[in-house]
Amino acid sequence: ASAAALADILEGARSPAIVAGAGADGPAGWAALRAVAERLGCPVWQEPFGAQAGFPQDHELFAGHLPADRHRLRSVLAAHDVVFTVGAGVLRQYPYMEGPLVNEGTRLIMVSDDPAEVHRSPVEIGVIGDPAEICRQLAARLTQRSPGPGRPRRVPPPPPPPSPPMRAGHVLDALARRLDPETLIFEECPSNKPELHERLRVRRPLGFLTPAMGGLGFALPAAIGVCMAQPDRPVVAILGDGSSLYAIQGLWSAMRYGAGPLFVILANGRYAIMDRLAEQAGSTGVWPDFQAIDICAIARGFGCEAIRCDSPEEVQGTLDEVIPGLADRRSPLVLEARVIPDETFAP
Repeated sequence: ASAAALADILEGARSPAIVAGAGADGPAGWAALRAVAERLGCPVWQEPFGAQAGFPQDHELFAGHLPADRHRLRSVLAAHDVVFTVGAGVLRQYPYMEGPLVNEGTRLIMVSDDPAEVHRSPVEIGVIGDPAEICRQLAARLTQRSPGPGRPRRVPPPPPPPSPPMRAGHVLDALARRLDPETLIFEECPSNKPELHERLRVRRPLGFLTPAMGGLGFALPAAIGVCMAQPDRPVVAILGDGSSLYAIQGLWSAMRYGAGPLFVILANGRYAIMDRLAEQAGSTGVWPDFQAIDICAIARGFGCEAIRCDSPEEVQGTLDEVIPGLADRRSPLVLEARVIPDETFAP
């Protein structure tokens, strides 16, 4: 009955859109949601600030990551009369801005296995249940639509110019060109998060993890834990230097228990995300920078191998040596990439 209610609204939609969330991650969730999207022929967006990828990001219907500010969110979803969110709340935002989530007349429906998310979401219909099972039943009820107007296939941005200084984009581009599809990526680099999403596409279930809403201190120890739980899978954690300092002592545990993640530290010597948010609020930060901190020296103090890279060529050379054997590593490696802070941030 719940699937039928959702199907009635989606069947009557002129231009539906899907928002995939962390609750849809997994082989069953990806397969069921892919079937729904292909029946509808509609774009699929990743939820803002999602902790996991809810849809294959190399699929032709994947439209990108929704922005986490209401003005741009309304603009992105303006063409759609029905927005169907699967495995996520409707719709997590950061930072706070005035106004509704969608334009007047857009209908919101959802399915989630989290009752609290359903009850607090401003939706017309909210279904509590297993997203994979409900989407499987939903796909069987939907009429196959004729292909709509072709949408340009999303392509990653070009690499930054080769001239110094090195930017986070140089490092992220080098990773995107080399990582195996089976790689599990942890993200905790908040000021570079939008560019990371543009360059690195998640192509396998459980291929991306991050603390939802930008909490810090999670990725370094969590990457170690997942590497221990799935020792045959390559694990790469991409962190800011500020983020890494919350739990850098986890490197000792990685050494002690034989876990081999690659930690890519984008070291810009400051809390760049806080600087950008302060600027957007018309202020300047009162916190100091920490450019004198030597991440490699700290890592080596815990017995961990560490390499500092000051140029894109050094990053590329290091990755060419490390990536092919990453799944077989049984000790961690820190790659500290010295980059300049990005001047802008749009969540």
